[in-house]
Amino acid sequence: SKSSGSGNGKSSHSHDAQFLLSSHQYERYINIEKSSVLQSARAFHDSTLVRNDPLSIITTIVQLIHLQNDSKKFGHKLTKVEATEVFFGITKLFVSADSKLRRMVYVILKDLYGICDPSDVIIVTSCLTKDMTSNVDIYKANALRVVTRIIDTSMLAA
Repeated sequence: SKSSGSGNGKSSHSHDAQFLLSSHQYERYINIEKSSVLQSARAFHDSTLVRNDPLSIITTIVQLIHLQNDSKKFGHKLTKVEATEVFFGITKLFVSADSKLRRMVYVILKDLYGICDPSDVIIVTSCLTKDMTSNVDIYKANALRVVTRIIDTSMLAA
């Protein structure tokens, strides 16, 4: 009999193990340079790369999140201009049908919205609106979560 989880426990555990970072893998993120990560983020505009190599795009997103979250320790926080540039690049990633990449897009959008100018943030709402009306339930749910995070009442009044 199946458990109420996502399939049998064996495949679930092996799947989860793929995403655990060993201490060696984590070390790769300690010494990353902001300029190098921002250079890698330019690949967000390359739709062929986004479709054919979503893992490289996911890696760049994880590095960006690391830079933001460890900025107090390492002083790598993105400036408003850098965050806005990355934010616009992120909107290009909605062309991907890769579910893991799509999840990371929602995460990074929530992470960067506070740094960007509110008038720039509104531009991503068309992508999110499209996902909210999608037939894919996970896209709907995640898009709703992001929209409620990035849109405030002052934007609605404008």
